[in-house]
Amino acid sequence: MIELLQIAQGIVERGLIFGIIVASVYLASRLTNFDNLAVEGAFGLGGALTALLISWNVNPWVGLVSASFVGGLSGIATGFLNTKLKLNNLISGIVVTTGLFSITLKTAGSNMSLAGKSTIFTLLPSFLAPCQSLVLLTSVCLLLFYVITRFLKTEVGFLLSAVGDTPQMLTNVGKSIDGYVMLGLALSNMLAALSGAMFVQYTGYFSIWTSVGVLIIGLAGMILAQTLSTKFGIALLIGSIIYQAIISLTFELQLDQDWNKLITALLIVLLIVVKQWVHKK
Repeated sequence: MIELLQIAQGIVERGLIFGIIVASVYLASRLTNFDNLAVEGAFGLGGALTALLISWNVNPWVGLVSASFVGGLSGIATGFLNTKLKLNNLISGIVVTTGLFSITLKTAGSNMSLAGKSTIFTLLPSFLAPCQSLVLLTSVCLLLFYVITRFLKTEVGFLLSAVGDTPQMLTNVGKSIDGYVMLGLALSNMLAALSGAMFVQYTGYFSIWTSVGVLIIGLAGMILAQTLSTKFGIALLIGSIIYQAIISLTFELQLDQDWNKLITALLIVLLIVVKQWVHKK
């Protein structure tokens, strides 16, 4: 029973961390209608920067903020390539992700251990030890989602939502479409970098290959979430947790983990087909 609870706790914790990636994918694809492939690069960059700062004994919370800020800059760079240099969405994301891979490699190398270093998970009171990661991640995610939800209800948030649906409306009210595209991508990559930074502190280890497949995780989680709700909210976290539960099930069934990516790909196809079928009905 205890082992089962520990497995469930781990699923929820990973689901919360990658739920931020799901939110990142949602903001780019649903609000600004931009297929943001730079998410993976931002995730890796956020993890590398926070690992480097923690190795220098910088406060781990400062590491999270710094990673988010740098991630936002990568989003602006993606938007600049698309809006000013007229590269299409996919090429802009690929270019930025490719460039960020080298920057990430130079920042923290191919891997870096945080053993013996303070992280946000080691700064909590000792009486929370059995569930400190769950408590911290739940608190951070709920606060983050609350802030984003409130932001989307402001004037800027409504205009940001209009970028993907009715961009002409921004022109009619004298707003810059390019500026709001960059804002949306900056927010998306900020969340991706924050997720990467939290994941590194959670595992206590950085690897250059950690970010590979992160975009697919975000996409799968978003599709699962949208079976519950199409709006931004807690459903995104639930979708991410469900996805992590499915992946954990492959471990319990002792399936070859080399098939995980294929399972994810087939899951995405299945969910899209079912969603289209339900929509037609």
